[in-house]
Amino acid sequence: MTRRRVDKERFERADREAKIAIEAERQSRIVKTARLREERLSVEQAVEKPPRGQASASGRKGP
Repeated sequence: MTRRRVDKERFERADREAKIAIEAERQSRIVKTARLREERLSVEQAVEKPPRGQASASGRKGP
């Protein structure tokens, strides 16, 4: 029985390319996560601190 010929250079090249692609995907996830976090924090701050001049949530001043 003959042994299969293994192209080591091909496997090494594929491995390098896969690592490059994985790293690029990881970087894009990091950027997206940071962007979404900033959006979430800005929305939370807007909800916590309503603009001046607006009535309180209950709409009344006193008891």
